[in-house]
Amino acid sequence: MVPIVFQPGLPDRERRLARDCIESVLRAVDPKRALLAHLKHLPKDKPTHVLAFGKASIAMTDGAIEHLGDRFARATVLAPEPLVLEAQFKSKFVALYPCDHPLPTQRNIDATRELIEHARSIPDDHRVIVLISGGASAMLCAPKPRVTLGEIRQTTQDMLKRGAPIEEINSVRSQLDTLKHGGLAHELRQVDDRFVFLLSDVIGDDPSVIASGPMHDAHPPTTPHVIIASNDTALDALAAWCARNEISSPHITRRVVGEVSDAARMLAVQLTASEESPPVAFMLGGEPTVNASGTHGIGGPVLQLGLTTALNLADSPFDWSVLTLTTDGMDGPSQTAGTILTASMLAAPDTRQAIRESLERNDTRTMCDTLGTTIITGPTGTNVNDVAIAIRWPDTTASTPDAASNT
Repeated sequence: MVPIVFQPGLPDRERRLARDCIESVLRAVDPKRALLAHLKHLPKDKPTHVLAFGKASIAMTDGAIEHLGDRFARATVLAPEPLVLEAQFKSKFVALYPCDHPLPTQRNIDATRELIEHARSIPDDHRVIVLISGGASAMLCAPKPRVTLGEIRQTTQDMLKRGAPIEEINSVRSQLDTLKHGGLAHELRQVDDRFVFLLSDVIGDDPSVIASGPMHDAHPPTTPHVIIASNDTALDALAAWCARNEISSPHITRRVVGEVSDAARMLAVQLTASEESPPVAFMLGGEPTVNASGTHGIGGPVLQLGLTTALNLADSPFDWSVLTLTTDGMDGPSQTAGTILTASMLAAPDTRQAIRESLERNDTRTMCDTLGTTIITGPTGTNVNDVAIAIRWPDTTASTPDAASNT
């Protein structure tokens, strides 16, 4: 489990709540464990190659090697640099390349070239397993003829800045990159025996959209695609946490997209309108976005979601807590995993005004640091988008149940 770092001033009760929820989510979407559960019935009757790319590629490759045993032939893995520096594979037949995200760099192109060479070299009587996870569209980068790296970077940056949905971003990437929309499948055309396992960072879990569908080679695809975990997995883990802590059957809004402000308003309204006896929780999961065009603050959608929800709840006549989390540990340029906020933190009118101003500037990291609510994990090695939970507490209890410290 990755280390979870809180700011010194955060009260113990909020630490326990955040730690328990985050650990529950990350345990549920652990890439190695999720992959091994789906590899149980994969035959081990021939040499098998692994091609892996994305934020969870190291853990997924580790699981594949463990499953394959002496049938493992060779792996090429593209992963974030911080995770590459910590990786330790027992097999010498793993070629591991650090890559950048969300904007591709020349080393992404160089690493992709090595992966293509591996793909082309696989004998036709061997098997190949392709492991795909969030961030793969940027890491797997092979520009089309006459398309420059600079064009891809600028186009991607412009879309990210204005909060374009991932479907739009990946559609544009497919027009610039040879490996998108079945391009990698074409490089593996000599191999009939191939499987694709995906840790989904796309709402709806459409294999043709995840990483721009590099193995999605036909309609219907001839290569089996298996989703091993998704945002639903994370939400279900939060729901189980609520049940263990005797918090009223949680209400879950899944597949949330669009503006963060809309998602925050919905979450606050649901909590305020609830007629159930507290404690009661409302949750959402998905990929809400922020249009940060014209601003230069340091922040991301998850911090924006937490602060905006809290601001919407500031005048509520009950005790509440809001926790937001990005499962990869990297909320855009803020480099944070999320934030936890409570009613008492927004009691002062000056604080509320400061939050409003930070939201206008998209400078939410600075605001969360000031409040002492920033949560840092570093790269988690997984990625199934974002989750948020808002809890309404009984008036006679503290903001975190005692049970939360015993999970």
